[in-house]
Amino acid sequence: MIIKKILNNNAVTTLDETTKLEKVIMGKGIAFQKKVGDIINESKIDKVFVIENENENEKFQALIHETPMEYLKVSEAIISFAARKLETKFDEHIYIALTDHLAFAIKRYKLGIEIKNNMLWDIQRIYKKEYSIGLWALEYIERELGIKFNDDEAGFIAMHFIDASLNENMNNTISITEIVQRILNIIKYFYSIEFNENDISYDRLLTHLKFFAQRVVSKNDTYDDNDEHFLEVVKKNYKEAYKCTIKIKAYIEKNYDYYVNDGELVYLTLHIQRILSSLRHKES
Repeated sequence: MIIKKILNNNAVTTLDETTKLEKVIMGKGIAFQKKVGDIINESKIDKVFVIENENENEKFQALIHETPMEYLKVSEAIISFAARKLETKFDEHIYIALTDHLAFAIKRYKLGIEIKNNMLWDIQRIYKKEYSIGLWALEYIERELGIKFNDDEAGFIAMHFIDASLNENMNNTISITEIVQRILNIIKYFYSIEFNENDISYDRLLTHLKFFAQRVVSKNDTYDDNDEHFLEVVKKNYKEAYKCTIKIKAYIEKNYDYYVNDGELVYLTLHIQRILSSLRHKES
């Protein structure tokens, strides 16, 4: 492999002869006393990154140029752990977003600046898997870098994986999380109940609400609005749940300029009925 570009003492780029894609090669001292055109010492290679999108690749290289190698390695380890935990493959952008976030968080930490995560409580309840990854990341960061963040940072890290899973930007993720929490509160106060967060019905409701909220935010109406027959059946058989759904419909349409059609009403009512039946069964 031939050096195409030197990013810093620990990072260079090369061109893959087969794919013709530019690869970022990292390793301690891999570029020391080297110049463009020299052969890369493969024994020093620690990490190889391939960012296919040209624009993202340029951003990543710029980030590497100004970011300590140990931060990049920690970020990559967190992303790898999250991919296994969530059983998914992330978009390339997460390497840029999380590494940049981590570098800035460490800078804030060293200056003694703490930022409160106002979404922490919602993240802990709604995105438990992503939050557990955030907690794991804090332990890993402390072990590798000697920096002990508070739980607010676990929430910030979790949000990057929520973004990646929903394929949304951070602002949309915040809106989605707020909508889900507001709907849960409507259900909670309508029935004067506390959710059993370990119940499978709660998980199903939560999953549906996340995707429902995503449709609201993106104004993407994918449900068929020709469900009048099913809606009549649902209204007749699950009167209480339907009344609760109507409250949700009113809240969404008033605050988010999104029409909740019959198909949405049917599915919301069914999920609410399911969790209500589960709670009442456990009480009896």
